[in-house]
Amino acid sequence: MPRVFRLLVFVSLLGCLGQASAQAAPPLRVGVLNNPPNLFMKADGQADGILIDLLRDMASAERWTLEFVPCEWAACVDLLGAGRIDLLPDVAWSEDRARVFAFHKIPAVHSWSQVYARANSGIRALPDLKGKRIAVLSSSIQAQTLPEVLAGYGASAILVPAASLESAFLLVAQGEADAVASNHFFGDHEAAGQGLVSTGVVFNPTRVYYAAMPGRQQAVLDAIDRQLDAWRADPHSVYFATLRQWQTEGAPQTMPPGLWWALATAVGLLLSALAVASWLRTEVGVRTRALRENEEKLTTILDSVESLIYIKDERSCYQYVNGALSRMLDKPASAIVGKDDAALFGPVHAQRMRSGDLAVLAEGRRHVSEEQMDGKIYLTTKIPLMRGNQVYGVCGISTDITSSKQAEDSLRIAAIVFQSGEGMCVLSPEAVMIEANEAWGILVGTPAAELPGTAFPPFSLEQEGDDYRERMWATVRREQTWQGEVWTRRRGGQAYPAWLTVSAVRDAEGALTNFVCTQSDISARKQADERIVQLAYYDPLTGLPNRRLLYERVGHCLDQHGRNRRVGALLFLDMDNFKDLNDSRGHVVGDHLLQQVAVRLLQCARDSDTVARLGGDEFVILLEAVGASEEEAQRHADTVGHKILIALRVPFEVGGAVHHASCSIGITLCSGHEQQLDDLMRRGDLAMYEAKRQGRNTLRFFHVSMEQEVTYRTAIETELREALRESQFVLHYQGQVDGNGNLTGAEALVRWQHPQRGLVGPGGFIAIAETSGLIVPLGRWVLRTACEQLALWAETPATAHLSLAVNVSVRQFLQDDFVEETLSILVETGANPTRLKLELTETLMIEGVEETIMKMRALREHGICFSLDDFGTGYSSLSYLKRLPLDQLKIDQSFVRDVLDDPNDASIARSVVALGKSLGLGIIAEGVETEAQRSFLAEIGCDNWQGFLFSRPVDARTLEELAA
Repeated sequence: MPRVFRLLVFVSLLGCLGQASAQAAPPLRVGVLNNPPNLFMKADGQADGILIDLLRDMASAERWTLEFVPCEWAACVDLLGAGRIDLLPDVAWSEDRARVFAFHKIPAVHSWSQVYARANSGIRALPDLKGKRIAVLSSSIQAQTLPEVLAGYGASAILVPAASLESAFLLVAQGEADAVASNHFFGDHEAAGQGLVSTGVVFNPTRVYYAAMPGRQQAVLDAIDRQLDAWRADPHSVYFATLRQWQTEGAPQTMPPGLWWALATAVGLLLSALAVASWLRTEVGVRTRALRENEEKLTTILDSVESLIYIKDERSCYQYVNGALSRMLDKPASAIVGKDDAALFGPVHAQRMRSGDLAVLAEGRRHVSEEQMDGKIYLTTKIPLMRGNQVYGVCGISTDITSSKQAEDSLRIAAIVFQSGEGMCVLSPEAVMIEANEAWGILVGTPAAELPGTAFPPFSLEQEGDDYRERMWATVRREQTWQGEVWTRRRGGQAYPAWLTVSAVRDAEGALTNFVCTQSDISARKQADERIVQLAYYDPLTGLPNRRLLYERVGHCLDQHGRNRRVGALLFLDMDNFKDLNDSRGHVVGDHLLQQVAVRLLQCARDSDTVARLGGDEFVILLEAVGASEEEAQRHADTVGHKILIALRVPFEVGGAVHHASCSIGITLCSGHEQQLDDLMRRGDLAMYEAKRQGRNTLRFFHVSMEQEVTYRTAIETELREALRESQFVLHYQGQVDGNGNLTGAEALVRWQHPQRGLVGPGGFIAIAETSGLIVPLGRWVLRTACEQLALWAETPATAHLSLAVNVSVRQFLQDDFVEETLSILVETGANPTRLKLELTETLMIEGVEETIMKMRALREHGICFSLDDFGTGYSSLSYLKRLPLDQLKIDQSFVRDVLDDPNDASIARSVVALGKSLGLGIIAEGVETEAQRSFLAEIGCDNWQGFLFSRPVDARTLEELAA
């Protein structure tokens, strides 16, 4: 008795120690999703489900204390990440999740995803989901994989995310979604309650685990692997018992304690009554258990096989199916057995399968074929089941070979690619040729059959560079790939550029097995690139750098100044009178001259300088770093500029004739990186045009005053435009008198009533209006205003006899519609055309004399008179002069001013008078300011005058008073 007592005490102590240990260890906090039958919380607040039962058995074996925390999926993930729970059951494995969670190695259960819908939804296969609204649990494995699966069928669906699986099924039940995708465990449990049925759409077979965060609970995950490994090795383990219980009964049922006592009493009575007969059935029981165990083992083995295994009778009705076929059809075995292929797969597929069955039944031998089921390819072996010599059924084994077929297709495609036009070869880890295609052989100049066993040909990164092979192999071994432009040689020694790509091939353990290389000859591409660069950066006519390349080099020059403080210079060169050569001898001759000019400019410059052609006859020479100071750079630029002037004065031979040419050069200094390129180009242009104004065939350096002048001219042009819009111009009139002193007419002179500068004479704006083109609208206004005044004078007897002279610019006169516009103004204003006198300049006899004569005659027919203004100051051709329908010559005031003191001016005045009288033209002199000048002009036959002696330019009312 004392021995027994000691034993009881020892056991009690062990229990207490174990309880103390359990109390000391912190509880394992487990997140519980609502995903029956895998796991869920019952109405009494207790956790239940397949994974919960398994975890409780593990906890019992490992002495864990479990604490269950109910939560939705997203909340559970957040709690796990925050460390507020330690373990999350029912997590399907994926590559993305493997980067976030820590998993044990052995799956807890196997699952797959299935689509559920209303019975009349018409959804039977994946393509039927196209355009449907599919409810999914947010961030679930179904939400991640379903779009990819549909994309493989060229379809897409609208995913409707839900916070929980129950709400996802509820969306379909309420008509807010067409179908729902979930794991089959929960779907089979929930579908009936929502009036939904499982469809034929099954996808994404998955493995389900207990998940933890990386670095946490690794001991727990290792313990789970130990328990699962032990359970799976024993068909009678709690693992298989739990699965069978939940698969056949759903959620376990609870029984009232009173019923348990009644049942126990009944069993006790029954056992007592049968005790006498038990010995008779002992032997039978032993054999029955053995048979049952063997059957369970066989069932477990067949259900664990991924291949589809089935038995059919002579009518092709299923008599047995394993778990894989049940999962594929998403039906329990009881719903499949007794049905034929037509009921399960449809008549078309059933006909193909029936033909294989009939061949086995008729011939009594195995039949092997490929079949397509559920979008996959299966290799099916059908074996006859014999009873004696009679075939009574068919046993079929169908293995999914989709991946193998795809691999075969990939190999076939790879073989085709290998024999394509691009050079390809395979090498050993030692970089020795194993195989090369014909294209590679052509590239290296060696038949492909001779290449195996040879070394990889040498190459360099530059045309004459060092062998780069070893460095390339080291890079590929380290980084798995290398590619780049290389230079290599063919067997005959011919060098050529190529694009080489090398990749390392490794086996599943990461060991290097091969190198794969592709190479293509890029000689044509290199030539095309060089041609593109030539077209982009060089002038096609002269081969000189173009504007784009010049700008880049000027930018570099400015940057250099910022580092070494050396000053550069830009020489802007424009050929003088080049247009005359083009117009007289054609553009081909002009181009030939430009090519010779380019050669001479290169001879005048250093190799480090840039000679560029901007276009037309414009060239720019960039002298980089020609002085440590601006003074030194200016001296050097001046020397180069005069050297160019001298070189271009040497006659050219173009088009079989000698041509003399010259140029004008403008120079600006590049003295700092703060300078802007546009400013430099503009300053060079200004200096060049200043050289043009100074008589051509010379050079000028840029000065700030040039820029100020341009600024002033730009401001005046802007103000002129505003003046035209705001009608700031007025006309003044200077009287013209005859020999008797009578006022016969006047000349209209425009003035600008400037809002700030007051009354501005024509010298302050006419030249700018001419160059800007504003002279045309200004002249139109002057002509219209003068005609309006002429019409007003016609209404008063004292001024009705007056004629009015209006100056017309060359640009205005050469407008296509000048004649029509002038006649229209006369009609609109009511002016008498015979009282209108248009004053033209000699320039019209140079620019379009034929057009001038035609327009003058058209206006002359309507009575308009013409006077040749400033006669003698420009270029006059007597042959043209006699053809012009003129009425009057006007002696310019520059001759009148010194006619009494300068014999030359006096001679010119006499000649103009004599010429005019010989041509029957009237003569008038302008600028007459003294009585002596008037007397001299009268003596030589000029009897009409205009000048301050008679009247200053005045407004219309003052002139009318003079006429009264």
